[in-house]
Amino acid sequence: METQIPIGGRKTVNPQELISLKGEINYTTVSFQNGRRKETVATTLKRIQEQLQPFPNFYRVTKSTIINLDCIERIKNNQIYLINGEVIVPSRRRAKDFFNLIN
Repeated sequence: METQIPIGGRKTVNPQELISLKGEINYTTVSFQNGRRKETVATTLKRIQEQLQPFPNFYRVTKSTIINLDCIERIKNNQIYLINGEVIVPSRRRAKDFFNLIN
C-alpha cells in the first residue's frame, strides 16, 4: 500500500519507511529506514498515532513510543531490538498485550 501520511507541517512520509516514533511534549522524533537520519517534527505522538490507525503494523509500546512491528529484529529478556539498533522496553501496562500480539 503506497500511502503518504502527514507527520508535521508540510512533511509527508510513507508509513512503511518508519521504524519508531518517540514523543516528547509537543514534538515527535521519527526514525526512518534506509539509512535516513532521525527527524523531529512539531506534532504530538497522539496526532501521528491517529494518522497511523489504518496501518496495523504500528504498536504503541510505551506512553511515548510507537514502533513498526515489521522492524523488530528480535525480542529478548522483555526487550525489543529494532533493526536500527534501538532497544525498547515495553511499559508494564502495555507489555502483556504486546507479547500476546507478537505470539
